[in-house]
Amino acid sequence: MATNNANSYNQEEEEEQQQDETLQNFDKMSNNLSWNIKEKSKVNEKLDEIEEQNRSEKISQLSTSTTTEKDPIMIVKEINDQLEIIPNYLTKQNIAFKKLMHQALSSVTTTTTEKLNSNTNELRKIAILIYKIMVIQTYQYLWKTYFKSGTGQLIAPFETKQKLFYSTTLLIWPKEIKTIVLSNKKDTTNGNEICLKFVNDHLYALQHQLKQYQQELNIKANNFQGYTLSIQEMFLTYIEENLNSSLSKKIKHQVELIHYDYHIRALKLEYFQHKPNEYQGQLMKQICQSKYEQETSEQEYEFLKQQIAYYSLPSQSLACSNIFHSPLFNSIQNIPLREELIQKCKDAAEQGRNNLFNIYLKSAEDQRQEYKKKHEANIKKMDASQHTLNNNEKLSSTLVQLINERCNKISERIQCIYKHKRESFQLKSN
Repeated sequence: MATNNANSYNQEEEEEQQQDETLQNFDKMSNNLSWNIKEKSKVNEKLDEIEEQNRSEKISQLSTSTTTEKDPIMIVKEINDQLEIIPNYLTKQNIAFKKLMHQALSSVTTTTTEKLNSNTNELRKIAILIYKIMVIQTYQYLWKTYFKSGTGQLIAPFETKQKLFYSTTLLIWPKEIKTIVLSNKKDTTNGNEICLKFVNDHLYALQHQLKQYQQELNIKANNFQGYTLSIQEMFLTYIEENLNSSLSKKIKHQVELIHYDYHIRALKLEYFQHKPNEYQGQLMKQICQSKYEQETSEQEYEFLKQQIAYYSLPSQSLACSNIFHSPLFNSIQNIPLREELIQKCKDAAEQGRNNLFNIYLKSAEDQRQEYKKKHEANIKKMDASQHTLNNNEKLSSTLVQLINERCNKISERIQCIYKHKRESFQLKSN
C-alpha cells in the first residue's frame, strides 16, 4: 500500500510558521506535590493504561533492529528552544508578573528585604518550572497525535458525526514526521517501523523530561515555606492564559491539520482501492488540484481584503509615519515651504500606496476567477464522465463520491489555515 502523502495540494504547509489557537484538550499540570497527593481518577488511570498498552504492543511488533533505547533521546530542537527561552510574561520586568508575584508574596511572611528578594527569586523559579511542565504537556498532545495517526488510532469511531465510507484505521504518518525521519534514510523499506520508533522515542523523552521537571518542582515547592495550593493555582491560571495565546494555539492548529491530512490521504487510498484506470486516476488528481487552487485563491483574496482594510485605517495612514520628520525635511528652514513639501509627499505616498493596493486586489481577483473557471471545467468533465458510453472514461457513483468528499476536506483544510492566518493578523493588529 502506498504511504506517500506529500501531494501537490499540500504546498500551503510550507507557509505554516506562525500558528495559534486555544488548546481545548490541554491537560493541566497535575497537583502532585507531596503535601497535595490526590488519588488518580479511575477513568484517567484506565485510559492511560490502555494508551500505554497500545504503544507497547506497537513497539513489540518491531524487529530487534528497531527496539527502543533505554536512554531518552534528545528532544527535537523546536521543543528544546521553547523550553530554554523564558517568555516575556515571566520576566522580572513584566508588570503583570510583578503584580502576580506581589499577590503571591502577600501571604508569605518575610522579615527582611533580603528574605523578600530570596522568596521572589524562588517563586519565579517555581513559576518557570510550571511553565516548562505545561510546555512539555502541550507537546505531548502533539506527539500523541502523531503517534495515533501513524498507528491508525487518530479517528475514534464515536467521534465521527456521520458514518464514513472509507477506512480510518490506516497507518498514515504525518508529513512532518516523514520529512524528519526519512529524508536522510537511503533505505525506506521499513519506513513505518522507523517512524514508529522515532515518535515513540520522543514520547518517552518528553515523559522523562516531564518527570524531571515535576520532581524539581516538588523539591522547590516543599522547601518554600508558605507555598500553598492557592499560589500554585494563581501561577497555573496566569501561565495557561499566556500559553493559550501563543504555543497552545500553534499546537492546536497543527493537530487540526493532521486530522485533515489524514482524511485527505485516506480518501485517496480508498479511491485507488477501487482500481481506477489511468484516465480516472488522473481526473481525480486534476479535480483535487484545481479545488486546492480555487479555494486557496478564494481565501487569499479575502485575506488580502482584510489586510488592505487594516492598512487603510486612519491610524495606519502614512501621515502618521516618522519618515516625514527626518533630517532631510527638517533641514528646510522655510517652515511654510517645508510643510507644503511634506504634505505633497504625504499625498503622493498615500496615492501610490492606494494604487498598489488596487493592483494587488485586481491581481488576486483575476487569479480567483481563473482558478474558479478551471475547477468548474474539471467538475463538468467529472459529471460528463458518469454518463459517457466510453467505459475507459466512465466514473462510478462511488468514485465521484470519493472525489467530492476529498475536495471538501481539501477545502476545509485551506479554510482552517486562512482562518488561523486572519486571527493571527487580527491579534497583531490590535
